[in-house]
Amino acid sequence: MLFLTRLAFKNLTRHRNRTVITSIIIAFAVLTYILYDSLIGGMSEMSYATILDYEAGHLQVVTDAYWQAEKEEKELPLEHLLMLDDELDREIQGVEGFVAAAPELHFFARLSNGLDELPVLAKGIDPEAMRGVFALEKQFVEGSMFALDEAKAVMGKRLADLMELTVGDYITLLVKDKAGHFNTIEAEIAGLVHTSNPNVNQNIIYLPLPLVAQRLNVGGGVSKVMIRLENKETAPKRAAELAGRIKKIDGRLAVYPWQELEAVTFIGAAELEKRVIFAIILLIGAIAIINTVILAALERMGEIGMMKALGLQNKEVVFTFVLESTGIGILGGVAGIMMGMTGVGLLAKYGVDFGGMVGLDITTFGMPIIGKIYGVWNPAAFVRVFLFVVLTSLLASILPAYWAADKDPVKTIYHR
Repeated sequence: MLFLTRLAFKNLTRHRNRTVITSIIIAFAVLTYILYDSLIGGMSEMSYATILDYEAGHLQVVTDAYWQAEKEEKELPLEHLLMLDDELDREIQGVEGFVAAAPELHFFARLSNGLDELPVLAKGIDPEAMRGVFALEKQFVEGSMFALDEAKAVMGKRLADLMELTVGDYITLLVKDKAGHFNTIEAEIAGLVHTSNPNVNQNIIYLPLPLVAQRLNVGGGVSKVMIRLENKETAPKRAAELAGRIKKIDGRLAVYPWQELEAVTFIGAAELEKRVIFAIILLIGAIAIINTVILAALERMGEIGMMKALGLQNKEVVFTFVLESTGIGILGGVAGIMMGMTGVGLLAKYGVDFGGMVGLDITTFGMPIIGKIYGVWNPAAFVRVFLFVVLTSLLASILPAYWAADKDPVKTIYHR
């Protein structure tokens, strides 16, 4: 056994060119998988962050009827609002890990600059409360956030450019109030923001909550209360706890964690599609490895015949080939891991801008990301792909080695 093991390892250096070429193929297969995994992981993390930090928060308190209408009918009904009183506010602030909460009143409107109109999503907000839940405050490129008692608005820079608006200009929003009557909201633009969330940049206008509530005639009702937690992963548990308590205040109320949001579910579905692409990459890599190992065995038919003529049994020949092939898999795997560590390190530090490089808009693939995409470290992917290539190299050599070892030694030696 020791002799066969030494022979196998000696073959790795004796057939240096084949060993190097095969190892390089394996290394690049490993590198491709690791880089792709890092980028996809980075895209998912950034997508979740842009949704949670600018639109959704970690928990949403809402009436069941409003949630269903928004999710299934894509409507923002004003008749299914919730009333945020002191008792409900105490229960919300009593959630374990609570950081901040912000009420919002959502409605559709037609934005007019006096010449053109555009449909937009408008949100009535409390700017002080919103500051604790969302990261909008640091994203102003012009102007600043309005005060709660001002008749001013904040919108995305892209939307403002599209409507040829800037800070200090006045806008008019055509809306329908709770009774179904048309009304208008006039406001001065106080600030423009540019975030990593394209929906915020080009579709949303923020207005003071009292001004919006008065023009929509909804009294003190709000669409949702957005909650930020210390740890977003605890959201499902905290949602269940809070829902149990606030049901006693108003039986219509419900609490939904961010994992149940439609946008997040879509990203999860998109991630599933990319897992399929992962499997295809591994399959292509496996085919390349198997093909290379089979060709290597066929090229060495004469050597196999010589080993048989010297008295080696079939299982000993197979063992030698399997050990040698596994060694190539380990060499290629280690090289690929080292290259992958370098590549992921660069991706995590510098990122990659597909828009700037090839004009690719990631948002067209359902990912709410603008600008550079940064890779993330995923140690499990390194272990997974290394074990895969080593196991594939081992298994790929068994059948061709058996096939060659089972032939007559004389015919094998003179095989051409």
